[in-house]
Amino acid sequence: MQHSNPSGNPAILLSANPALENALDAATTAPWCMDVLSGELQVTAQHLNSLAAFFVPLNHISALLQHLRKADRYLFLQAFNTDPQDQDYQRLRSCDVRLPISDGEQVVETVVRFVGRLQAPVPGVNARVFEGLIVAASHWLAQPSDEYALQFLSGLFAESPIPSFITDKQGVLININDACARLFHLSHRQAEQATGFYSILRDKHLQADAEQAAAVQSVYLHGCTHTLEMSYSLGNIHRSRFICDKQIHFRVSFLPIPDRQGNIAQVLVQLQDLSREKSARDALQESEASYKAFITNSSEAIWCYDMQPPVAVCAGLEEQVQQIARCARLVEANKVLINMLGVESLDEIIGSGLIDSGSKNYVFDIHYFVKNHYLMVDHDIVRQDSRGKNFYFQICCTGIVEDGYLKRVWGTTKDITARRRYEEKLRYQSFHDSLTALPNREKLYADMQTCFEQRSAEQISALLLIDLDRFKEINDTLGHNVGDHLLQLIGPRLANEMSEIPGTVARLGGDEFAVFLPRIRSTHQAVVFGHRLLDALSQEFDLDGFTTQISASIGISISPHQAQDQHALMRYADIAMYYAKGQMLGLAIYSAEYDPHSTKRLSIISELGRAIRENQLCLYYQPKVLLDEQRCYGFEALIRWIHPELGFVSPVDFIPMAELTTLIHQLTAWVLEKAIEQCRSWQDQGMSLSIAVNLSARNLMDDNIPKLVERLLLKYKLPAARLELEITESSIMTDPARALRNLDALHALGVHLAIDDFGTGYSSLAYLKRLPVQTLKIDSSFVRTMLDDLQDELIVNSTIHLAHNLGLMVVAEGVENEALLNRLREMGCDEAQGFFIGKPMAVVNANEWLVESGWVKQPPQ
Repeated sequence: MQHSNPSGNPAILLSANPALENALDAATTAPWCMDVLSGELQVTAQHLNSLAAFFVPLNHISALLQHLRKADRYLFLQAFNTDPQDQDYQRLRSCDVRLPISDGEQVVETVVRFVGRLQAPVPGVNARVFEGLIVAASHWLAQPSDEYALQFLSGLFAESPIPSFITDKQGVLININDACARLFHLSHRQAEQATGFYSILRDKHLQADAEQAAAVQSVYLHGCTHTLEMSYSLGNIHRSRFICDKQIHFRVSFLPIPDRQGNIAQVLVQLQDLSREKSARDALQESEASYKAFITNSSEAIWCYDMQPPVAVCAGLEEQVQQIARCARLVEANKVLINMLGVESLDEIIGSGLIDSGSKNYVFDIHYFVKNHYLMVDHDIVRQDSRGKNFYFQICCTGIVEDGYLKRVWGTTKDITARRRYEEKLRYQSFHDSLTALPNREKLYADMQTCFEQRSAEQISALLLIDLDRFKEINDTLGHNVGDHLLQLIGPRLANEMSEIPGTVARLGGDEFAVFLPRIRSTHQAVVFGHRLLDALSQEFDLDGFTTQISASIGISISPHQAQDQHALMRYADIAMYYAKGQMLGLAIYSAEYDPHSTKRLSIISELGRAIRENQLCLYYQPKVLLDEQRCYGFEALIRWIHPELGFVSPVDFIPMAELTTLIHQLTAWVLEKAIEQCRSWQDQGMSLSIAVNLSARNLMDDNIPKLVERLLLKYKLPAARLELEITESSIMTDPARALRNLDALHALGVHLAIDDFGTGYSSLAYLKRLPVQTLKIDSSFVRTMLDDLQDELIVNSTIHLAHNLGLMVVAEGVENEALLNRLREMGCDEAQGFFIGKPMAVVNANEWLVESGWVKQPPQ
């Protein structure tokens, strides 16, 4: 790289300035020249004594930089830079550096100043040259005069944003800057008047505080440096009523300024306005005092949990919940919480975790807290004490999240145990009858609605509406207090019958009660249970020495077959109950026949007679087999109605209504004739089969039924033994004496009799022993589930043994798989029917089944 001068020698440039050399003190200065692009360095230091030995061998910048400290090296390169954008040729640049100089005996650091100016470039020469002087630290050029220093300090002092003033050594104000004048609300004129007049050592406000006055005196007497905090009233300076009451609180620092002999010449006083800080501190102290008073006197428990360590809010929900449960520690609480938790002092609970809070669901509470963005408002919790007693609390809390971490949780807790128990008492009263303590109508409706919302498709429910007969006579005769006592005894009497069947016993008002059974096997079970309730209510009541008996009427409605909601179910049960009361039946199941407002009832009633006349009805046949011989011995005839407009009409919809009218007699006659005719047809085809027909309760009460059967058997020349009539237990018990008389007449004809759906009805063994029946049919509700239900299996097995001990045959209904069939055979069951053997089918399909099923075997001759 070329030098900055045309000859390439920096010394030539220096020699070209003889005036500069003449102005230098040869002992303490030396010219220098440097090209920062090439790095070449030239120092004329022959007259610098010890510095000469250091500089003479240096001819490159890198050699010089190796001797400099890192900071000095940085400052040197900043002062004399290579930046081509810097083209200021007038600015004088300087840099102080420390050099390791040998004085012959040891190496010491010597401070020298490089002073130089950037030279204008020479055309055609690629160089960036600085030239100037190296000045020893002791040279006068390196030490500004007192006037220069004072001028510099005065400008710096005046422009400083720090409120400051200067006094002489007697404490008299000699200079004050604008920031200080503003602090004390002084105008420019007031500040000038105070100069040379005000003495800090004679300030009455300062002298009033002996400790502060002594500290200030030590500054001026001994040159000590002091920092004090004080308040100063502007009333000492101003008389204006707008500012004289203002107090300034500031921190004041006294900095003595010595002269060259070390004596105090002046004192610099600097002030820091602490008024806002003091106001904030006072407000904070007041706030803390208020806070502590609030915490102490609050009627609610106030607490704080710290997260130790803090919990990252970016973590997953479950992880946050686990960490909060693990890391939360109680750090603050008032006496109310201490009393709530039943401890003696705060020390017993400080540091405890959430698991020790007593909440039964604290994990759920944390889930809610996190999902609700670390906030809870009126959240109810339950705490259980050591004795297992529940207490109820309501909490409000908020989490403090800083820098992405949940650090603490502040909250309040109210004890709402008394309120909750009062609400529970009100809720109990709203759902219970005050006289009998039984559930009332509202509770009954609520239980029914809950059942309907949660039940399965196959679930059957029943409502039994009970109305006491002649209860008004008891009230009128014995008084209302005795009548009320009787009503109080009804509930326990009904509840005793609920030991095996879950349900709700309710009082609806007056002498009206209800029983809701959410899950029953069949309608027959509801009827049986109704009879049990009637029997229970017919037992004597002891009314404080007076014994009485009562009777009742019960109406039953079934869901979902008859009603889909609680209101319809109640309406239907009410209709059935009034029908039972009017007909003195004791018990009745709802039927559209009883409901004058049922359009379906009117439609079916009017259409059923036409269906009989126009042959819209048909019979389906379900096979029955002997298990020991593994052969079909007959069929059960089941009625079906295919309406030309309504389509298939279920027997459940029209048979109960037919039983309430004289149509049941026409319907039964039609079924008997068609079934006997078909059985005769099979006989003519050489198949020794029997036919079974169901009789209703109205049929058993009809004294003409034996004559009808006898006439049809003679008409079709069918042996009486080929006809089997099936009756239910409940139909027998409607009028046992009449039923037994007609059954004896049928038995005398040689007709086989069977009790259908055995186990779901209600009868006594005494009646069963007297009945002229040959067969018991076990209800399908027991058979279908007996492989999965031990109780059902025991019932089936016991029924088989009971029937055999009474000399009766046993038929199992509802056989839907081979496993059931095999198990029944092992139990000794005689006969079976069900879907596994054959479904109910039209006569055409029944004929095909007889050929293809493999169950048809002619008995040995």
